[in-house]
Amino acid sequence: MSYRHSSYRKMSAAVLKANEQGGATALASHEMDRVLHWSNQPALPKPKGWGKPKGRRS
Repeated sequence: MSYRHSSYRKMSAAVLKANEQGGATALASHEMDRVLHWSNQPALPKPKGWGKPKGRRS
């Protein structure tokens, strides 16, 4: 199985989960990022301390 095929299967599973549980709010952030990537939409904004070492986050 190719990388693209397995990535598509993960995205497909995330969409099915959202449909079953009543919308995109049921998805974890990594699942939502995958769906947005496959639909050519920008990713969600990152949290304030994203990308900083744990000790330097405020």
